[in-house]
Amino acid sequence: MTGIEENWIKQTYEKWELVHLAEMVREIFRDESTLETMSPPCTIVGDIHGQYVDLVRLLNMRLTKEETKQKKTGFSSNRHSIECIALMFALKIHYPKNYILLRGNHETRAINFAYGFKEELTIKLGEADGAEVWEKFNETFSYMPLAALVGGKILCMHGGLSPDLNSLDDIKKIVRPIVDVATNRLAQDLLWSDPTPDQTLATLHKDPLYNKNGVRGLSCTFNEAAVRETCKKLKILKIVRAHQMVPDGFKFFADRQLITIFSAPRYMNETDNRGAVLTVRTDGKVGIIQMKNTKGMKQNVDDEITRGDDLPTNQSAKKKSESMLKTAQSSSSKSKTQE
Repeated sequence: MTGIEENWIKQTYEKWELVHLAEMVREIFRDESTLETMSPPCTIVGDIHGQYVDLVRLLNMRLTKEETKQKKTGFSSNRHSIECIALMFALKIHYPKNYILLRGNHETRAINFAYGFKEELTIKLGEADGAEVWEKFNETFSYMPLAALVGGKILCMHGGLSPDLNSLDDIKKIVRPIVDVATNRLAQDLLWSDPTPDQTLATLHKDPLYNKNGVRGLSCTFNEAAVRETCKKLKILKIVRAHQMVPDGFKFFADRQLITIFSAPRYMNETDNRGAVLTVRTDGKVGIIQMKNTKGMKQNVDDEITRGDDLPTNQSAKKKSESMLKTAQSSSSKSKTQE
């Protein structure tokens, strides 16, 4: 067992600590724009999915000299363990200009309830305290920025594009807090939409297409022409998003104008995938750093897709929730034994 893993298992929180943490970072999010901005050099991180040890690996990753001088990171935080979100909120409070945290689809009440965040908190804090902390964190999530612009040319979001995205001002004008993102189609698409699947007619269609997202049960899919049109309208060079597990940790789309980044290697210790992050240099050039995977059991990628409908009873959600809860219960029981 590594030192990182030991510290994670021994980590405990008091309710007042987490409530105070959520309230402090909420005030920072409240003062930020719905479209945040960051100047390179920086590192763009995709889904962490509650993998604390890998989050620590990312934070301690060796950087270039210019990145070390001014370390800046944008995170698309998605699916939680309390250890991960507490650490990122604490870093945001202490270094508010060095970290941008973007809201993802798991920063919504229905989804993080269905996928185990509330139950994890009740296991670790007790039913009443866990429920109160869960409410406080969801209040804070409602204020999080939805997108970020890096160097004026790279647009980042958790999900993807929208037929309602015609200018960067469209994002800036979204009023927060947003308790239910379904009330704003652009906000929902920024958290939920996906590129059209490979080798479909829609992908190669010459005109921009936005179709129903049948895989997610809400939002839309967008084709390569939509990416090219959006880059032209917004006067940007690239779009970076997360939201999908990809085997190599990254995947290009639309002649590399869109990049999917997934930063959780060996996802749930069941999927044989790598993680990756995107680095942006001062001159705007980008690079990809891959995180090695370990032996894992290959399985149907569809099992790793979060749906926005049929909650909280769909089998994929149940499976992922149970996986996280086993970890939480193991962590909680070992902490009590050591006490």
